[in-house]
Amino acid sequence: MANSGNVKIKTEVKDASVFVDGGYAGQARKLKKFALRPGTHDIALRDASGHTFYQERIDVLRGKTLEIHPDSTRH
Repeated sequence: MANSGNVKIKTEVKDASVFVDGGYAGQARKLKKFALRPGTHDIALRDASGHTFYQERIDVLRGKTLEIHPDSTRH
């Protein structure tokens, strides 16, 4: 999409489910990088048991790639 930005998810939890604005977007291993409309979005990752282990509100900019690192928040 020409009028979009990209989100790149860098996580070791490859089977994590990715949710964007409350809707299921796919598995982390398949979504490595995906396009979103510019603006504010809620990103959440859930493990195989359905537990949300990462959640963040992000700002997507047109023509830019935002890289998120969910594993850096898991200690």
